[in-house]
Amino acid sequence: MNPKIDERIKEEYEAKIEGKFKIYLGDELYAKGKNKWTRYFASSIIEFVITASVCSSCSTNNYYNLYTRGLSYSYTARAGNDTSTPTSPDMSDLVSKIDIAPDTQNRVLFKSAGYSEYLSRHKFQWNPGTIPAQTIGELGVYLYLTNDGWSSPAENPSFGYVSDPYDTMPISNPALRLGARISSADDDFYPINYTSEEALILEWYVTIRF
Repeated sequence: MNPKIDERIKEEYEAKIEGKFKIYLGDELYAKGKNKWTRYFASSIIEFVITASVCSSCSTNNYYNLYTRGLSYSYTARAGNDTSTPTSPDMSDLVSKIDIAPDTQNRVLFKSAGYSEYLSRHKFQWNPGTIPAQTIGELGVYLYLTNDGWSSPAENPSFGYVSDPYDTMPISNPALRLGARISSADDDFYPINYTSEEALILEWYVTIRF
């Protein structure tokens, strides 16, 4: 085909998934950019797409009681001190985690008027004084994600996770795992000389555009 036509088709019809972030110190935007995914986030998305059954052993008499857990069934974020370690897909945690949970967190979902873009936002806020004064060089978003333990190729998989007869999960062995990392070592932002006098806010976005 004509290379120009190929390029136009690619631009017009190729779906894109992006992970972006914004960091605020109080009301001031400190940094924004793209995050790095982990293997657990990528695997969870593709397992959702491929799984055909999530509760094959459940009684049909109780089907109306079933509920499925999404990736934000359990979610949180953490800050960390590391400023020198680049992100790798195998990372399961921050390098030097400050294990202090956000004071508040919420989720919002958006779609464009033309149905060509869908966007989610997770917002995490640590109030002034919650994290003591220190250097912050990394941030991580944790979601309810697969362990990525299946062998490739997995033909006609049915990953179902059942913790009791009424809970299902269409990914394999889910748990709270690191899904995305934002790091000064990846040049995502300059290390923060955090004084604890203002709120630290992380907004994390996932966008699907086609």
